Amino acid sequence: MANNEVCKTTTLHDVARECPFCGGRNVFLIERRVDGRITRYGVRYASCSASVESDRFRHPWEAIDAWNGGERGRYCDRKDTD
Repeated sequence: MANNEVCKTTTLHDVARECPFCGGRNVFLIERRVDGRITRYGVRYASCSASVESDRFRHPWEAIDAWNGGERGRYCDRKDTD
């Protein structure tokens, strides 16, 4: 049986931090559904394709938290604490 993959994107605006590589704000949540059963989430910046992989997270808030650096995350060694 062939995999039927469906991807849905949602703009995150003020929920996600800017891209850690280029500083852009056009960040999206990616919802990936395979064969209508398995759903995984990730976060991607549209212009430079920086991302947190969509095969890893079962819940949208896990992917967003990983993109934002998590509670203890380093967010690409940023010095500020926002």
